Amino acid sequence: MTLKESTRHAGERTAARRRFVAPDLARGFALVGIAMANIVTDWDPAEGVDHAAGLGGYNGDGTAWEKLLVFLETLFVHVRGLPMFATLLGVGMGMIFVSLERRGYPLRARRGVLARRYGFLFLFGLVHKTLFFTNDIMTAYGIAALILCLFIGWSDKALYAIAGAAFALNAVLRAPGVFAAFSSTAEPIDGSPARIVDLSDRIAAGLTNFWVYPAMGVIEMLAFFPLVVVGFVWGRRGIFGDVDGNSRMLRGWAILAAVVIAAVGIPWGCAEIGALEPRWATGLNATNELVGMLTGPGILAAISLACRPLQSRINASGSLPHLAQPLVALGKRSMSGYLAQTILFILTTQPAFWWVTRDATIAGKLGWALVVWLVTVAGAWALEWAGKPGPFEWLHRRLSYGKDGLPEHYPG
Repeated sequence: MTLKESTRHAGERTAARRRFVAPDLARGFALVGIAMANIVTDWDPAEGVDHAAGLGGYNGDGTAWEKLLVFLETLFVHVRGLPMFATLLGVGMGMIFVSLERRGYPLRARRGVLARRYGFLFLFGLVHKTLFFTNDIMTAYGIAALILCLFIGWSDKALYAIAGAAFALNAVLRAPGVFAAFSSTAEPIDGSPARIVDLSDRIAAGLTNFWVYPAMGVIEMLAFFPLVVVGFVWGRRGIFGDVDGNSRMLRGWAILAAVVIAAVGIPWGCAEIGALEPRWATGLNATNELVGMLTGPGILAAISLACRPLQSRINASGSLPHLAQPLVALGKRSMSGYLAQTILFILTTQPAFWWVTRDATIAGKLGWALVVWLVTVAGAWALEWAGKPGPFEWLHRRLSYGKDGLPEHYPG
């Protein structure tokens, strides 16, 4: 090998191993929104409130602070973090795909590696869903990734066509429910599941419904699959390594997200706080469940564009600014952060344990979600300083790649 070739290959490896800050920051930020959404819809749903029951709720006329929190939830919390995570899942798949290609893995081998990795993600989610958190999303993410493995060799154009077709199919299937929601004349009533009173009962119920969960995951997957495909194309094309060169496309997605957030979130928030007729809240909530998915790539695009100066600084100095380190540490350990939320919420928001949010208002519940998120940030930062991966990331990698990891070059 000549010196020129050696230098080129070394540069390729360095570029391939360079970590882009935007995806990690996006994951870290998304987890706080996921915590806030889950505490008011699942872990400690509002009971006996007059308004905005599915958002934490308030009684009577409500305070200005309570109404502001409800309004901010409709804009930035519900159906925002999960679609962005779905996009990031695809980005990770695309980056791994390119890495395997560079190592000489043929398409069939790349498909096998990805199927194994995301098959274990599905299993992690299934255990989580069965034993602890019925609304786990990793199950659906894993199914979406496994289906995408069938098409990973297709062109960008063909993959975008598949994503568009899947989104259209999901829209057609959901349209009757959205129309029915708009026809409702009553303010929405919270339909969240009951709190965990006895963990053994929760586990028993989960085991009873175990066989239903994969089918539920397939239904949920349809909404997220287009986002995973978009993310895969971005990761395969190396979008985050050339944000300037893709800025026009990223700006388009960011503008689309802003339009959806404003066009749906503002009237939905107004309906929830009584500035519009409360009956509109039901239909706008259903609309947000559908078109809110489009905010996933857009929010990620906006973060990527905003992170250009930070990424340039990192590229030049080789170090991450101190203020960004905790969030990036959590983003690198997002699976552990997500599952740690379950542990912390079980221990702090359920009557069977420490029901700290027993008499909390919407502000108290969202505040506690913020505390839980900050605990995960601190834990991830401590692991970063210790040079340790997240425990679930370590386990996932070990199961997916084996004790010694993947070889640097395809052994075949």
